[in-house]
This record gives sequence, structure tokens and C-alpha cells, in this order.
Amino acid sequence: MPKLRGSVFGESVIYLWAHDEEGAQGLVVNHPFDLSLGELMRQLQVPAADDLEGPVVVGGPVEPQQGFILHTDDIRVDGSEPAGDADAEGRGLTISYSREMLELIAARRGPDRFLLALGYAGWGAGQLEQELSDSVWLTAPSSHDILFEVPFEQRLHRVAEGLGIDWGLLVADGGRA
Repeated sequence: MPKLRGSVFGESVIYLWAHDEEGAQGLVVNHPFDLSLGELMRQLQVPAADDLEGPVVVGGPVEPQQGFILHTDDIRVDGSEPAGDADAEGRGLTISYSREMLELIAARRGPDRFLLALGYAGWGAGQLEQELSDSVWLTAPSSHDILFEVPFEQRLHRVAEGLGIDWGLLVADGGRA
């Protein structure tokens, strides 16, 4: 929301993969990391083709050195957890944290669709609910197309359009009558 402009969450689209009475976890999915997937694999010493491409995002401020892979559930490894609703073809989402999944992606034997994030966004018990009550966030249904197909710079506007909102017309604080 506009209230968050200038913060780490300014103009962020966040995919929540876990939410319960203990808190919530999600990934910022529209802020690209300034490192290519191939270069990241080289830094992690994961053998990969020089031309390996794929999306890498700044997933959030918590554990920024940890990788999180949001992907379709066509492949699972130890350390994979269900992470969301199925798409029109019945494919669900999974979150993986393992080096094994990185190696599968590097060998081009990974999931059909994936997004690699460094770090995640986290909220303590009741924190997200309070922020929602304070109108800090808008909520929208998840979309595999937005997560995996829409260019990063268009994701915020596409989510807003799906809610019938022109993002450019939002203001930080509403008035009172």
C-alpha cells in the first residue's frame, strides 16, 4: 500500500505460503535480485550451465542469506512443503529450502515453474492481522501466472487491476468526513 512507500515493503507483492495463530510467512515476488540465477549458482558452488536463467527475487528481510524456492508441485524433495492452492490445471505450489532442489534446477531437471527468493517476509502472532485491520495491505487471490509469467515490473499493477484498482490513484492516507 502507499503507506509502505520508502520501506522495505514499499510497492511489494507478497505471496503468503504460511499463516496460522503463530504468525505468517511469505515471499516478496516482484523485487528482482541484482544477481542472475547462473551467477548465484556459481557463488553457491552448484554446478550449472553458463546460460542458466530463471527468476531470483529479494524475498524479504528475514534470513536474507537463505534461499527459498517457490515452485509447482510436479517435483518434491526432502524439505519441500505444500505452499498454496492449485492452478487451473490442478498443479499446487510447494516451497523448498534444499540444496537438492537447487541442484535439480541447475541440471534443468527441476520443477516446471519456479521462483528463487533470498530471504522471506515474516510476521509474529497477530501482527499481520493487525496490519490488515490498519489497512496496511490489500489482499488478493494468488495467481500462478503472476508468480511465474508476468514480468516483475508489472506484477503490482496486474494484482491491483485484478482488484479493480488503478494503483496510480491510491493515496497514503484516507480522509475523514
